[in-house]
Amino acid sequence: MLELAELILKFQQLGLKNGDILLVHSSFKSFGGVKGGPETVIEALTTVLGNEGTLIVPTYNFDFCKNQIFDVRKTPSQMGIISEYVRNNEKSIRTLNPIYSFAIMGKLAKQLGNMEYVNCCGKDSILGKLNELNAKIMIIGVDYTHSLTLFHHIEEMEGCDYRYFKEFHGKIIDYENKCIKNKAIMYVRDLGRGVIGNLEKMGKILEDEEIIEVLKVGSSQIKIMKANEVYIRTSKEMKINPHILCEIK
Repeated sequence: MLELAELILKFQQLGLKNGDILLVHSSFKSFGGVKGGPETVIEALTTVLGNEGTLIVPTYNFDFCKNQIFDVRKTPSQMGIISEYVRNNEKSIRTLNPIYSFAIMGKLAKQLGNMEYVNCCGKDSILGKLNELNAKIMIIGVDYTHSLTLFHHIEEMEGCDYRYFKEFHGKIIDYENKCIKNKAIMYVRDLGRGVIGNLEKMGKILEDEEIIEVLKVGSSQIKIMKANEVYIRTSKEMKINPHILCEIK
């Protein structure tokens, strides 16, 4: 069973350091056992990041697309137990986007947590800020297709022929308990064309070129990368192979 000290050491071996801005996609169960549960994982990450660092986790919930109200304080994350732990932490701030929200702890929590953006993966979204802030991304025990949302930001910024913009309208409840009308815009797959998301091919390229580093921790594979390096290399590959991030059946 993994303990705090070992997790801290492993995160440091992956190049994580004090002051980093880090987005974490995660599967807690992939570790195979951590003494103290998900709280220990968060403690290890925040210890390495230090007071100058910032921890970001996705707290996506897709029920807004099904006409359900999004309550920024109560609507649960559908992205796993670690993200749900951060969402419930009194030190975190959650963004108001009703589909692609993020919970943020650390130095930039207020700056990023108070961002408002309509396009879920657009230029002004949290994903768009990752390049500007020279942030890192960590994936704990999840494949690329079910984790690396940055790829969808790249698709939107660079453009592709298999997605289109779709608006979702509904109501949200904000931090002041006000219920207001809201909308979110997603760059969705063209299901009529049989488009299936497949991010593994690009992930393999990035691993082979050591843009993504991989380390086994417990039973999990942890991957770490710099957002801007992933963006540059992926956008270059998309010009050669426009369908590198999908399959069309």
